[in-house]
Amino acid sequence: MFLFFLIFTSLLWLFIQFSKNYTQEVEIEIRYINLPENRILNDSSDQTLKLILNGNGFRMMTHSWSKPRLQFDIANADSFEDNNYYFSIDIKDQSLRDKLDFEGRVLSAQKNTLRAKLDVTLKKKIPVRLIKEIGYVPGYGSDRGVLLLPDSITIHGPEKIVDTIHYIYTENLKLEDLNTDYSTSLSIKTNGLPEDVYITPKEIEASIVVSKFTEGSQEVPISLINVPEGKEIKIFPKDVIVVYRVGLDKYNEINVRDFKVVADYDNIAEDSSFLILKLVDIPASIHDVRLQDKQVQFVILK
Repeated sequence: MFLFFLIFTSLLWLFIQFSKNYTQEVEIEIRYINLPENRILNDSSDQTLKLILNGNGFRMMTHSWSKPRLQFDIANADSFEDNNYYFSIDIKDQSLRDKLDFEGRVLSAQKNTLRAKLDVTLKKKIPVRLIKEIGYVPGYGSDRGVLLLPDSITIHGPEKIVDTIHYIYTENLKLEDLNTDYSTSLSIKTNGLPEDVYITPKEIEASIVVSKFTEGSQEVPISLINVPEGKEIKIFPKDVIVVYRVGLDKYNEINVRDFKVVADYDNIAEDSSFLILKLVDIPASIHDVRLQDKQVQFVILK
């Protein structure tokens, strides 16, 4: 019996307390809807509003537990100037209480006008870059290296910001002693991007096809270029050995016609009897390419 009486009196006391009127400052979240196409809300826009509310405890409790929200339609702005949309706050207007779903009184507002600034948006594709450190088991390698899929992402945000972004990095990739095919997902680095800039997708796939490698070589004829008309030049030797690493599966596909080595007469140093060799054409599937000799002797016959 005593327990029943205690519960009853406690509930009665709570009811009396909540029936009283209270005054409280409440922060309201501001949302803007129906933004024009290709427009985005600037961070400097008013996105919160503090109101002093008066009402009984039951009404105030609802607005204390959950953050109230006010929604404003850009199309119904009271005024507009230079991409700034203005909305008047009238605390005596019944529609304000209706939007808040509040039956008490609004005593005051932090400001009389809200401003929504809209920026022009831009959407474009930018390439993805990867900082990598890949180590292979001796005798292994990859013809194509790390393949990214997709190799670009879409960035969307205020035009003045997006215009300055030309590429974006993934998280770093570091591998050691690789001797089998490898694939993983890599996150796009978004730290440093403003909150109103968005990217899709936020992850890409990275893959490496690994194969056994061996050393190959070709004896390539040297091409003389930029020899003045009327001059005759002889070089010694006429061929140079090109050494490279290549996957075993590509080894037999490589031939001498895939290479071009030139000696440029325009690059002769004064009082020198040597021409510097330059490798200008190589197959895409070979790696660690080098010339066995970097220069050749020459004589001018006439």
